[in-house]
Amino acid sequence: MFGHFTIRSRLPCPPETAWADALSRRGINDEFFPWLRMRLPAGELPARLDGPTRLGRCWMLLFGCLPVECDDLTLLRLEPGVFDERSRMLGQRVWWHRRRVTAVAGGCEVVDRVAFLPRWRAMLPLCRPLFRLVFAWRHRRLRRRYR
Repeated sequence: MFGHFTIRSRLPCPPETAWADALSRRGINDEFFPWLRMRLPAGELPARLDGPTRLGRCWMLLFGCLPVECDDLTLLRLEPGVFDERSRMLGQRVWWHRRRVTAVAGGCEVVDRVAFLPRWRAMLPLCRPLFRLVFAWRHRRLRRRYR
């Protein structure tokens, strides 16, 4: 049984600006601040991929220091304004995250679609509200950054 949700925000900035931040270490960690920090694999994040690519392990650090989750990050698709991630995590058998950044009148819209399958089915009632809360926080940070 999968959990899933979609969250969207309209931002008063060009889509290229929101997209560049979505692929930067600073931008990713600003979305999580102050609760989490994502320690990404060494090296630059690519701007585009030709096919599925495993980027490596990404640790999620509670308050920036306590490891609470590890994401074995694989990008299925990456091109301007679009990424599709399908990964495994310590607590999730499967993790899908799709982000789209598209132009709209007066700025852009960021849409995150998330689906997940916990390793232990009994964890679904806990994971669903927790992940929705994390992404609601991320979008709140996005709206605050670009107001």
